[in-house]
Amino acid sequence: MLLRTPDELGFDPNQVTPGWIGFTATALVGLVIILLLFDFNRRVRRINNRAEAKERIEAELAARDAELAGAEPRPEERSGGDAEQDRAADLGPPQGDSGRAGA
Repeated sequence: MLLRTPDELGFDPNQVTPGWIGFTATALVGLVIILLLFDFNRRVRRINNRAEAKERIEAELAARDAELAGAEPRPEERSGGDAEQDRAADLGPPQGDSGRAGA
C-alpha cells in the first residue's frame, strides 16, 4: 500500500520540523525577494524618468524650432529680389530643355 499512517513510518510528525536551517533559508529567500522588489521599482522609476525627460527635451526643441521658423524671413520679405525669381531659380532649367546640343 502506498499510503502509510504516521505509526507505520516510525516517527512522530509533530517532532519533524525544518529547524533553524529551514527557517533561515526561508527568511533569506524572503529577504532576497524584498530586495529584488526594491531594485525593480528603482529601475522602473529610472526608465520612466528618462522617458519623461526625453519627451520634455523633444517638446522644448520642437518649440524652439517653431520659434526659429517663425522668425526667419519669408521669401517674399527677403531683400534684393523678387520671390517669383527665387522660386524659378530653385526649380532649375525648364523641363523641355534636356541640356543636350542638337536635340
